[in-house]
Amino acid sequence: MTDPAVTAKQLVDLARKHIEDQQCRLVRQRELMAKYERDDDIARLSEARRVLEKMQDQLAQMTAAHVAAEEHLATLTVDEASVEKVMRDTPM
Repeated sequence: MTDPAVTAKQLVDLARKHIEDQQCRLVRQRELMAKYERDDDIARLSEARRVLEKMQDQLAQMTAAHVAAEEHLATLTVDEASVEKVMRDTPM
């Protein structure tokens, strides 16, 4: 059976990776919107804005999940020795 702290650390890392990926997607979406704006493509720009809003909502949810995962990890690793052990024993 795996250590709950190790599993919690893996979830924290996964949440952080999802946030980073979503931030990259937001950058690309904004670039796409800028292109539509330059091209005066109002229909696509309107849809791209709607998609951007959904993406930002998803990022907020991901961030909240990451915070919750970090808080859970903190409850499982109450001292520095435990934190160091989890960091050392958790594969990246």
